[in-house]
Amino acid sequence: MTSPLRRRTLLTTALAATAAIGLAACDENGSGPSDAGGTSDGGGERPLDSVSISEDLGAEPTLEFEAPLSITAPQAEVIAEGDGDVIAEGDTIIWHQMYVDASSGETLESWWQGAPAGGLTVQAEALGPDAFEFFTALPVGSRFAMAGWQQGGDGQRYALIQVADVQRVVSPLRAEGEPGEPSGDFPAVTLGEDGAPSLEGAPEGEPPAETVREVLITGNGEKTRKGDYLVMQYTGWKWSDGSQFDSSWERGAPFSFVQGQGRVIPGWDKNLTGLPIGSQVMLVIPPADAYGEDPEKNELGGETLIFVVDVLDAEPVKG
Repeated sequence: MTSPLRRRTLLTTALAATAAIGLAACDENGSGPSDAGGTSDGGGERPLDSVSISEDLGAEPTLEFEAPLSITAPQAEVIAEGDGDVIAEGDTIIWHQMYVDASSGETLESWWQGAPAGGLTVQAEALGPDAFEFFTALPVGSRFAMAGWQQGGDGQRYALIQVADVQRVVSPLRAEGEPGEPSGDFPAVTLGEDGAPSLEGAPEGEPPAETVREVLITGNGEKTRKGDYLVMQYTGWKWSDGSQFDSSWERGAPFSFVQGQGRVIPGWDKNLTGLPIGSQVMLVIPPADAYGEDPEKNELGGETLIFVVDVLDAEPVKG
């Protein structure tokens, strides 16, 4: 399947969508590169033991350690335990986060300084056993830290400390609100018991020359904005034959990205703002706003695409 995710080029871009760096980034022997984080006496196999992290959940985390901090094995720790429900398998969570370079002590990005929020879906297969065990014992509202590695867009591996405050579990996992008034120019949408959409027949006639957005359900939440960490479900079909080519529903987890930063196809970046959380929309996207005209560059090149998108949640940057 082809995802609407377009590119991840910068280190911070990769970090914004990466979680469990400490537990998921180790090699099969449970260790990372021997020189990760430098050669200081602190750190090693329990690097977080050498890091002091503030517990005030009402403020940006502060970290104190002697750089460079050596990270020879991943580690995760609960810094301050929240009072919410314990995270369960299959939960999609949203958090406020920061990343610190273990080699220099420099803050690479921080939600408290204007960077995007983040999160993940807690699935054993995606996270690995150690990270899965960690998250399924963590209450909502907690502050946690992870030490590990992440490969940047330059191909280098960076030793990092991630600190995050878990805000909430995304719920519900389907659009809910008032029915919209679609034009009738495009195939009707039917919903399964779980909310997954399907088209009633293939599209007919010539596709639109510009992206069209039709609201199928109007939600009751706050409106989405540029810079939001957006959590959504979607299914995509080709206009040419009505065949489905991708679906987050079938993968068993919502899709997340930061709105308006060029990380997805333009038809998404430009048309998923201003929507109340809980909404469902149909986007009909011509090649110029999708994958271009050349099928040799992308298997969906030259195709007009239809997406039905459920906007499940959105966490803004710090106001």
